Amino acid sequence: MVEQALPLAGFWIGIHLLTTLLLALNVTRHRMMQGQGKVDESRVNQAVRAHGNNIEYVPAALVAITALALLGYSALWINVFGGLLFVARVMHGYGMQVSTPGLPKTRVLGNIITWLIYLVLSAVLIVGLF
Repeated sequence: MVEQALPLAGFWIGIHLLTTLLLALNVTRHRMMQGQGKVDESRVNQAVRAHGNNIEYVPAALVAITALALLGYSALWINVFGGLLFVARVMHGYGMQVSTPGLPKTRVLGNIITWLIYLVLSAVLIVGLF
């Protein structure tokens, strides 16, 4: 099982690294536009926060997903958690970028899904020891 699951964990790590890079490039793009007077500081701050929030949540989740692979959990679970994390972080990142009054639903839902993934991964790793 590990033979199948571990490469999938690597795949999801790669996908999330690419997502983090895209968010970082978005920050750079906004900073350059701000320097040219094309965008205000609030848009730059939104981009910075989207990138920072991604960095805050993704690494620990990827460590947990990789731990599941190393512990012999099936490739299905690696894909479920890796895919859900990707969807959640894209939703959150998009929600951080839109300019709407209040909290955008995609941002809130993306964060809730991320927290649920954290909760389930924690429980699986802790209970799996017994």
